[in-house]
Amino acid sequence: MSEANHEMDPIVSRIERLEEQNRRLKRGALACLVAIASFGLMGQTQHKSTRAPGPTPAPAPAIPKKIEAESFLLKDANGRVRAELSMGGTGPSLKFRDESGSALVTLSLNDAAPAGPFLLLSDPQHGATLSMSVLASAGSQLSLTGERADIQAHIGVTPEGTTLALSDQNGFMTNIGNGVQSSKGGQIKKTSAASITLFNKDRKVLWSAP
Repeated sequence: MSEANHEMDPIVSRIERLEEQNRRLKRGALACLVAIASFGLMGQTQHKSTRAPGPTPAPAPAIPKKIEAESFLLKDANGRVRAELSMGGTGPSLKFRDESGSALVTLSLNDAAPAGPFLLLSDPQHGATLSMSVLASAGSQLSLTGERADIQAHIGVTPEGTTLALSDQNGFMTNIGNGVQSSKGGQIKKTSAASITLFNKDRKVLWSAP
């Protein structure tokens, strides 16, 4: 038995060494797996921490539903007032101005008597004008004036009827339509929409029909 035991000792020792090597290999493999997993987790954590946050969307600009004021001014690039919306003593008005500041377009609403809207267009020299109005108890009116104030054309639709009046620089005038006419005998008569009256520069009747 002693000889058998003596012969078995190298085998046992060899088996023990193999088992020890096997345990070391297993421990090494486990350590490698743990290290690989740790590096993977660290990489994910670092990637998450270094990722730039997405841009925050800008809030939508607030749009006021109502703006209240007694006047608004619109200026050009040179700071000149080119349009004005204001509330005056007789009502609201809107004016468009040229580069010199002169109002060439005026739209207003008259609150006083006779009440109603009024539109005035003018050239830069304020010679030629065009005006339109629709006023209470006065009807609708359209007036055109040339560079001279005595050159005019006027159309009116009033409660008394419809008229067309023309005048020139020499003072001569033509009236067509309803109106009041003074005859040569001093009598006053009302004309109809079918009437035509011609006046000289002294406002005397040259001819009329009927």
